[in-house]
Amino acid sequence: MKSDDTKRETAIMTPTAGSGRLERMFVWTVWSVMVIIALVCILRYGRSIPLAEDWLLVSPLTGNEPDLPSWLWAQNNEHRIPLPRLLLLGLLSISHGDFRAGMFLNTLLLGTLAFFMILSMKRLRGRTRFADAFFPAALLHIGNWPNLVWGWQLTYVLPTVVTCAVFLIIVRSPALSTPGPALFAGTCLVLLPLCGANGLLFVPFLALWLIYCGVLNWRQDGKRWISGFLISSSAITILLALLYFIGYERPYWNPPSPGFGATLKTAAKFIALGLGPAAEKSWRLAVLAAAVFLVPGAVMALLGVVRHRGLERHRALGVFLFLGNLAVFALAMGWGRAGLVPREGLPIRYVLLAVPAFCAAFFAWELYGPARLKTAAQTGLLLVMALLLPSNMTRGLYWGEWYRNGMDAIEQDILSGTPRSTLAESHREFLIHWWDAKQLEKGMLMLQDAGMGPFSKVRETRVISEDLSFSRP
Repeated sequence: MKSDDTKRETAIMTPTAGSGRLERMFVWTVWSVMVIIALVCILRYGRSIPLAEDWLLVSPLTGNEPDLPSWLWAQNNEHRIPLPRLLLLGLLSISHGDFRAGMFLNTLLLGTLAFFMILSMKRLRGRTRFADAFFPAALLHIGNWPNLVWGWQLTYVLPTVVTCAVFLIIVRSPALSTPGPALFAGTCLVLLPLCGANGLLFVPFLALWLIYCGVLNWRQDGKRWISGFLISSSAITILLALLYFIGYERPYWNPPSPGFGATLKTAAKFIALGLGPAAEKSWRLAVLAAAVFLVPGAVMALLGVVRHRGLERHRALGVFLFLGNLAVFALAMGWGRAGLVPREGLPIRYVLLAVPAFCAAFFAWELYGPARLKTAAQTGLLLVMALLLPSNMTRGLYWGEWYRNGMDAIEQDILSGTPRSTLAESHREFLIHWWDAKQLEKGMLMLQDAGMGPFSKVRETRVISEDLSFSRP
């Protein structure tokens, strides 16, 4: 008679046929609709005008950055984000400065992540269920608007996608005993500290798991090179994480946490935000709902480590470590933002950073949940997302309306022949509030000179003031 672990592996390697056609159609229809809505929002509302940190890309894009390596490694708030900066710069160069390029990439990356989560769940259980529509519903709803219709948010999207990709490898190839998964996991791990603090915070636990898998493979003939690669990847990643803090400066604008209680409270709110910005309407209910799904998921993963043997124990350990890492991530967010939350709240863009906790719990329920409860829990997650969808959409559309009104006003002023200096003075608060008008005017002039986007239509030809260290040829 087959053991539980053997049965699990058989189900993974040879998914059962005959999964419900209606369930497949429902899930893939939801996925398609969510992706299409996000793309339509970009086409309808997206503008090729830099917003906030987008302006940091203007100087290198237009050939006015004298030290590109230093620019790539430069700190932005708590983040060093050379990989997202490089990707965005490449996209902008290819698209001749179309700042919608990053928006499309963000949506396609999140759509791809949801796609592979659905496929991975099918591989685990051998069929697709209605509840699997949770993945596109959580990752692509319009409450995620800033992460979909703002190119710079690749700095959030990329580390989220990379960490979730490693999680899917944990689920699908627990021991990393074959070349493909091992190479993929090791490469993803090395990329994480290059994606800012949001990637850096996942390094300790994921590096520990890769080292663990490396030790396992060292004992097997013909797999020592896999072991060496996994351990070397972990060592390189840890070195990059240490380099991250050389010359690091704490953002002056971010007050310290008032105390441990405030940190825990903010961490709980951050996790609940994974249900969408609708969580702000009742933090208590949102935190309670999150705890109902997440805490049992972590407990079941821990029990899986205790109860199982062999490959299934390795998988349970990986899932538990990932959930533990998400808890540490939430505490770090709580500690870092507790001083700001009473005054400013949690930004809507943080929604995406909390979603992986619910996705991991969804998998934990499938792998280790009681047969009678796991389908109910997974369906419950989907129902919660469906019930919150109108409120989440309203919150996202509110942000979208603010974005559209601001961009429309700028375009109208450009078409009416408003001088650059007036554009910068009038729209600085919307475009990049921490720059002064002269800095913004310089950026506008760079885009005008390069013939990129709406600023290429600015009619003014005068030279801007000498103190900007930039003049028209």
